[in-house]
Amino acid sequence: MNETLSLSFRLTALGLTLFGWLILYFFVNRLRVEPNRRIDLGIELDRKIPYLPLFALAYFSTYIFVIQPFFILSDARQFYWMLTSFVSISVISSLIHATVPSKIERVERVTAGGLSGWMLALFQKTCKPYGNFPSMHVGLSVPVVAANFMAGGPAVGGVMLVWAVLIAVSTLYTKQHYILDVLAGIAGGLVISALVFWL
Repeated sequence: MNETLSLSFRLTALGLTLFGWLILYFFVNRLRVEPNRRIDLGIELDRKIPYLPLFALAYFSTYIFVIQPFFILSDARQFYWMLTSFVSISVISSLIHATVPSKIERVERVTAGGLSGWMLALFQKTCKPYGNFPSMHVGLSVPVVAANFMAGGPAVGGVMLVWAVLIAVSTLYTKQHYILDVLAGIAGGLVISALVFWL
């Protein structure tokens, strides 16, 4: 019989994970690096993608999206797989961000009104346009979708897959990531989640 984890245990794990992730993210995001060492992985296709601030709503929904599995996964083996995948993706992505410093040319002067414009403006005041390769948003989406297929079946998993695709697209239309960032995030998320599952 599989062990079941209480909601209070899972929420404690969520709090500790978020705390650790925030420390790691802001430490790496604020590393002092010579400007000429930062690589820009934008390609011509990236420059043809229009800037659509409305996609900020999907982009910032990531923070709801990634905490959702902590509420639905009570099976201990599935939960620890998801948690280990989250931590591994976050740490490995951060190591890449620190050792292969990258940058992105984003729209710094956000003039869009409404909630989307406010969210983007606040985010860009808080976070520098560095450490975008690979996309951690996209990488973390992989175990979220897999967790929902495990816990909720094809219907719930399918809905979450559509949400994950929308998040990936939103990173491009809000100019927070390049196409290569997104592809690397998907590949990294798949490899790490599969390796953790296998182990």
